[in-house]
Amino acid sequence: MRISTNQFYQNSLQHITNKSNQANQQLDKLSSGVRVQTAADDPVAANGIMSYKQELNNIARYQNNINMGENRLRREESILTSAENLSQQAKELMLKANNGAYTAQEKAALSSELTSRIDELLDLANSRDEFGDYIFAGFQTDAAPFSRQANGDVVYQGDSGQRELAISDNVKVGLNHDGNLVFGQVPNPKGDFTVNYNLQDGVREQGLVVERAVISDANNVPAGQPYAINFSDNAGVTEVLITDVDGNALLDKNGDAMTPQPYTAGQPINAGGVSVTLTGEAKAGDVITLTGNPASDQGQDTFDVFAALNRAKEWLDGDGNTASEQSEFADILDELDAVGGHFTRIRADTGIRMQRLDSQRETHADMTLTLDKVRGGMEDLDYAQAIGDLNQTMVALQASQSVFGKLQGMSLFNYI
Repeated sequence: MRISTNQFYQNSLQHITNKSNQANQQLDKLSSGVRVQTAADDPVAANGIMSYKQELNNIARYQNNINMGENRLRREESILTSAENLSQQAKELMLKANNGAYTAQEKAALSSELTSRIDELLDLANSRDEFGDYIFAGFQTDAAPFSRQANGDVVYQGDSGQRELAISDNVKVGLNHDGNLVFGQVPNPKGDFTVNYNLQDGVREQGLVVERAVISDANNVPAGQPYAINFSDNAGVTEVLITDVDGNALLDKNGDAMTPQPYTAGQPINAGGVSVTLTGEAKAGDVITLTGNPASDQGQDTFDVFAALNRAKEWLDGDGNTASEQSEFADILDELDAVGGHFTRIRADTGIRMQRLDSQRETHADMTLTLDKVRGGMEDLDYAQAIGDLNQTMVALQASQSVFGKLQGMSLFNYI
């Protein structure tokens, strides 16, 4: 087969150019350490690499979410710790104030200090996160969730929404507890009713208090609230009877109207669907009022933190020495204990969420190592093989250049 001189030149130059380009590409791979730089290098590997990189990008995004969520939950945990401390300080003020030797001025100073603690708690309830969002406002993060009314009551104006953050394809973690849950739904230590005392003054071996007042049968709760627990004397025996708002005796388990029965401290008194347990010494003429919401089948099983603190302040502003006030004092301490325990439980739930973030962070870290290893096996350069390939290409290029140079100068005139 005969080829023209022009065709020979074109073929030789094309071959040299191809080898030169191949050598340049191999040098680029050696300098970058990347084997698959374009899809043309290895179409199958390039598609796999793209998928792995996308998954790694998703993991990086989830890791950023985890870091942000952790900061947010740590902020809430710190606030709840401070709130718990404030509730304990309020209890200590109450214990200090229950001293008959204190003057009115000294009790007024304690009342002022308690007011400061309430103000501090209100500030905590209206805390913001690093983005300026109100933490306890639910979804309504642009407005302060709590405000104080003219009468001193604190009301919640947020909602019950819980903001969530995705930390993996199928896992979300809540970033907040709404303010109504945190500050408005403390479990009532009494059970399902609030208690009001109207007791006879005089010396008692132990103050009369309601330990528990619960709805024992939601389907048989008598109407006519508030209920009154009335104590009377019958030949030296203190008897008790529970009546409705009109003074009618509640029904017993047989459907008959209750009759006065001897009072025994610590022994439950059952009337209709209500069960009440009292401790302490009762006197004839003592009346205890129970108020709740049995129509909801749940009664008044929670109370508001700020209402409890305002009740404590009202006690500090009063005399504090009557039998009724001493019984109320015991109830206030129980409520403050319940507030502290409630904050602790919410804080524990926050800790559980942070543990979930830590666990997911470790899962992502392990998956990142695995994906990086697989991606590296497909994309990263094998330097030993790459250097060998480059050497072969350079030898072929140099040989082509040498042959072309020699043949370029040859003609028949060289042999004449």
